[in-house]
Amino acid sequence: MHVGNKPQDPGRADLGALPPAEAAAVRALWRGAVGRTVRCVPTRRTVMHADGGRVWFAKWRVGGRRTAAAEWQWLHLLPMLGLSTPEPVAWLGRGRRSLLVMRGVPGRSLATWILLAHREGWLAELVAYLCREVAPRLRRLHGAGLVYRDLYWQHVVAEAPRRGSPPVFLDVERVLQPRWRWRRWVVKDFAGLLASWPAEVPLPVRAMWRFVRIAVGSGLRVRRSWWRAVAAKATQVRGRQPRFG
Repeated sequence: MHVGNKPQDPGRADLGALPPAEAAAVRALWRGAVGRTVRCVPTRRTVMHADGGRVWFAKWRVGGRRTAAAEWQWLHLLPMLGLSTPEPVAWLGRGRRSLLVMRGVPGRSLATWILLAHREGWLAELVAYLCREVAPRLRRLHGAGLVYRDLYWQHVVAEAPRRGSPPVFLDVERVLQPRWRWRRWVVKDFAGLLASWPAEVPLPVRAMWRFVRIAVGSGLRVRRSWWRAVAAKATQVRGRQPRFG
């Protein structure tokens, strides 16, 4: 598999390590012959393609080569820290256009699971799952000196949390190793989770405080002033209007 820091030219891409059907799907995605658009902004379009029970997601980018390179890198590196991500398949590029292809991830976002658990009466069980499965992974991320920057419950997927299936982290292109203002970045990560908690579901404050204590790395003491900073940042995040809907 290609693991370099530059995309392969579509005309000379070595896809021999992929199953033939998957290599054909990658080439068809590059040609625009398959797939349906699931998200589109001025510089990026995300396409989903399903065939024979297999699902791929592909991100088209115009310009933004550095962002694509970052996502390609983190898709390979974060699993080494114990954070599952979509499995990278191929990264093709020509001129200002690039296409990053990943295998689809089964399951639903944790934001959706929170809503379902609340409606069905097993929210306490789900929060225990978040503390057991998500919080330690976040601690590993921060312990490695990294921050997520797009950490929302919508960006974490699980197939069956009641059976303990591992969470999978999506949209990892903005992961960063900051050189300064560490507290600010960690506050932003936790604020993203707080802000994306579904408004229809009462926040179980004590349980989520337990989540925070598990997730915060040893280099940062959790004080009430720190939590107030998280809450204030979460208010800012909720108040932002999405740039592209």
